Amino acid sequence: MPPHADRVLYAGERPFEGPNRGSGPMTFGAVLGVKDEVELIGPSIAHLRAIGVDAIAVSDFGSTDGTLDVLSDERRMGDVTITHVDPDVVYDYDTCSANDIAQAHRTGADWVLFLDADEFFVPAQGSLRHCRGLSKADVLVLDRYNVVTSATHLHMPVDLSPATYEALRLFTRQVADFQAVMAREPDVPFISIRPGPKVMARRAVAADVAPGGHDVSAAGEPLRRVAADDLIVAHVPFTTMGRFERKVANIRREMIRHPRYFDGEFAWHWRRWAEMTAPGVLEGEFARQVTSHEALRCLEDAGLVRTAARLFAERAANASAAETGRLGRWRALVEAARTDAGLRPLSILPARS
Repeated sequence: MPPHADRVLYAGERPFEGPNRGSGPMTFGAVLGVKDEVELIGPSIAHLRAIGVDAIAVSDFGSTDGTLDVLSDERRMGDVTITHVDPDVVYDYDTCSANDIAQAHRTGADWVLFLDADEFFVPAQGSLRHCRGLSKADVLVLDRYNVVTSATHLHMPVDLSPATYEALRLFTRQVADFQAVMAREPDVPFISIRPGPKVMARRAVAADVAPGGHDVSAAGEPLRRVAADDLIVAHVPFTTMGRFERKVANIRREMIRHPRYFDGEFAWHWRRWAEMTAPGVLEGEFARQVTSHEALRCLEDAGLVRTAARLFAERAANASAAETGRLGRWRALVEAARTDAGLRPLSILPARS
């Protein structure tokens, strides 16, 4: 999707009979927030279907750019519901959380993804059902990475599946204080630094959703949180100048309506862009987010841009090394205990590598 063209990439079609209940296969729902994302809403819904999401509860916060037309078409498939939410709800944390929880229950699914239309959940094996952490967690915490945008296209394939993960290029630089880095180095492209994580959770235990869907909590016992090593989020903050202008214009209007919301640390990056009112400044900011082919090669050589395929391979290697280490410690403890008891080593113990 070139930065100069506003268009929907694709739309998925699949009959739907509702999420399975009872003892059937594990089901997945998505609570999808959107406002003025006509470029991405079709691809977002198609991708959710492709990774195994059974029911998609959309909260639209006042779109006027054609997003609702796309959603109307998607709703005919039977797996999409649309709730028109007052945009002011975003600025009331309790009401916004209550809306997200209500939407999660509407899906009726076992697990619920909390995301925006510009966030694509990417399972290593292409399906949410194959993610390892599902059996031992209440909440999966997912690393999020910004997708590279070049002068010619978005470095994310339309068919986002394991066969194409080598074409999904992600910025991997992580910093302790994002805002401090931007204040110290204002020319650093915003897109080049990793944003915070996202979550998915068991519907039955989720009682409260943090702003932006970055965390979930429960009223009772602490939730079991697991950092997923085979599921990441590809975030698409920049695509076209038209989309960037729409988002900034929306934020400028909301700053007038809800000034206190933008006084603190939360949403500081949007305040920064909204204040870029001099001629050409906003265009220059967008141009900084576009990576040239030469810069992309340098970033890849430095390990600051990786493909999704490489990320998953590195994670698999790290998980294997950790498991080998645990096995070695377990073997040593068992052998020591048997030696203390005057017993021979067990022949069934795996050999040392």
